[in-house]
Amino acid sequence: MVNPELCISCGACAKVCTSGALIQPGAINYESCNLCFKCVDECYSGALEVVGYHMTVAEVLREVEKDRLLYETSKGGVTISGGEPTAQQEFIYLLLDTLKENEFHTILDTCGHAPWGLFKRIIPRVDLFLYDLKHMDSDVHKKLTGRGNDLVISNLEKLDRESASAIRVRVPLIPGINDTERNLTEMAEFLGGLSRIEAVDLLPYHRIGIPKYRALGRDYKLDYIGQYEASRLIEIRQFLSSFGLNVVLEGI
Repeated sequence: MVNPELCISCGACAKVCTSGALIQPGAINYESCNLCFKCVDECYSGALEVVGYHMTVAEVLREVEKDRLLYETSKGGVTISGGEPTAQQEFIYLLLDTLKENEFHTILDTCGHAPWGLFKRIIPRVDLFLYDLKHMDSDVHKKLTGRGNDLVISNLEKLDRESASAIRVRVPLIPGINDTERNLTEMAEFLGGLSRIEAVDLLPYHRIGIPKYRALGRDYKLDYIGQYEASRLIEIRQFLSSFGLNVVLEGI
């Protein structure tokens, strides 16, 4: 990740780059980068940064154990999130197994797009599912995310029938994208037909991630979208609540 405001243009990074990815100090051609991270080691100012690292289940558990007293006092626990945690199926299965053996409350935060067999396997090890529901129209869902929503819907229905775990559905609200009356109505009717939905959490669109996209050399395709007015969020909450759903909108 590149933090250009920290770059002092010393050129140390470009001198050690063997792949030609450093086209100038602090500017990376990501297609050429071979992830050797020599440039990061040589960056005096911290303008270049590695984000993310590999950990074993045992290492994660050691970190979690440091906060056991906090969890016990607050009745909290461990949330496995991402990215998408189900993309690392064996790891999360072993991690959840280890956490439950050590009597930690567990939450899985997921987009729901994973084989049902994975969810069925981990159900006994998850106390609470935080489950994304982005759009009810499968074609629009595919346009927005690259995948249709058939598997997402199917897995949520099966979790509702077969799991004893609590389920909170999380709706990332984006102005003009999924907050139309039609989509909100279809969502409310669908969720109203399920029996185990503890709450529907509304997650209003924000622009906090834009600097991270730029620092990673990625295009942010929703840069043109503004943030919600509080009055509009209250209106959406009231609309969904009128279908008998427990709708949560934090901070409003």
